[in-house]
Amino acid sequence: MLREPAFRRFMLSQVFNNLCLWTHRTAHVWLTVVVTGSDPFGVGLVTALQFLPMMLSASGGGLGDRWSKRRVLLASQVVAVAGCLVLATVSLTGTVTLPLLCLLAVVLGSTAAIDAPVRLAFPREIVEQQVLKSAIGLNGIVFQSARVVGPAVAGLLIVHGGESVGFLVAAGCGIVALVFLATISPRRTGTPEEGAVVPWRTTLRAVRRDPELLSPLVGAVLVGACLSNLQVALPLILDRIPSAGAGGFGLLIATIGLGGACGALTASAVRGGQGPRSLNLFLVVFALATLVVAAMPGVASMGLVLFVCGLVMQLYNTNALTGLQEASPLGQHGRVMGLYVVAYFVWAGLGTPFFGLAAGAVGPRPMLAVSALVCAVAGGLLLAFWSPARARAAAPVGRRRLTSRTS
Repeated sequence: MLREPAFRRFMLSQVFNNLCLWTHRTAHVWLTVVVTGSDPFGVGLVTALQFLPMMLSASGGGLGDRWSKRRVLLASQVVAVAGCLVLATVSLTGTVTLPLLCLLAVVLGSTAAIDAPVRLAFPREIVEQQVLKSAIGLNGIVFQSARVVGPAVAGLLIVHGGESVGFLVAAGCGIVALVFLATISPRRTGTPEEGAVVPWRTTLRAVRRDPELLSPLVGAVLVGACLSNLQVALPLILDRIPSAGAGGFGLLIATIGLGGACGALTASAVRGGQGPRSLNLFLVVFALATLVVAAMPGVASMGLVLFVCGLVMQLYNTNALTGLQEASPLGQHGRVMGLYVVAYFVWAGLGTPFFGLAAGAVGPRPMLAVSALVCAVAGGLLLAFWSPARARAAAPVGRRRLTSRTS
């Protein structure tokens, strides 16, 4: 897998792209905390506007099915670098305002909406099918490792140089990612996906009829909701802990990434995918771990539980993405990845402002506990509802053997 020059370059591009992403996001959220004076609604609003455009990810995945995925990624990377440079400029000059932060959150979120599903589907063009899960797992390790380094570095940069330095470093990482991406030549060009015109109703019908597609998408809604609420609550909780500040926030986000890297490594080491029952179990454990985070009194105790959160969350993501890519109809992989991104970020885009308002009224800890409990109960219902016999009966004829094996 790593012997392929195209995949090596893609991984190097992913390293710097994810460093750009996590450094920028950490600085963006903390700059919002500073500008709004720790207003929960303001923090929730900017977080929502970062992820609201992700509702367009299904269309973004469709672009990757019809056009060159590499060119789509190059264009989105250029916009991401430009956005980081604009944020660095307004932060450095002291002209930043909440409306401007909201506008830039929308711009960068729209870019990510196109970028994310195409990145998830791109490894199929540069690795063989038999090592696809390992490629997805390695991609997850890179993503989560950047989630460790990016926020930690961003926290240090903010403490010692201000938010503008964090944005400049993010832009630099994005430029390096752009250079590596430009040198990639996919091993399979002219794939069946490119140029195919498949009606959306065909994709949606396939998802509705196949439990191997539907169950991971439903679970992704709950995992994403639990994670987005956690990301809104953490800076608000830490702002009330003496001496925690931006450094503590970056450290805890990095801890989630460290757990995620371990989860991706574990998932990629296990041959074969996990069925919906295992995925739903990961979902329940993740929600319960988030519930425990709400009760932890200090940064150190939170960090231990957040490591578990990251580990279980990435076990879900890696296995869900592998199963979805294997089960996706020919020529519709980008669209299915787009649906996964939409499902994962739907609450982040629509619900986090309300979560922020409620957190301001009753406190971030109680609201985080309530939301995590709701996700745990919903995941438990999915786990109880899933039946291997029902899956075999509902799955397409050509895939019933696979469903029986993975259930």
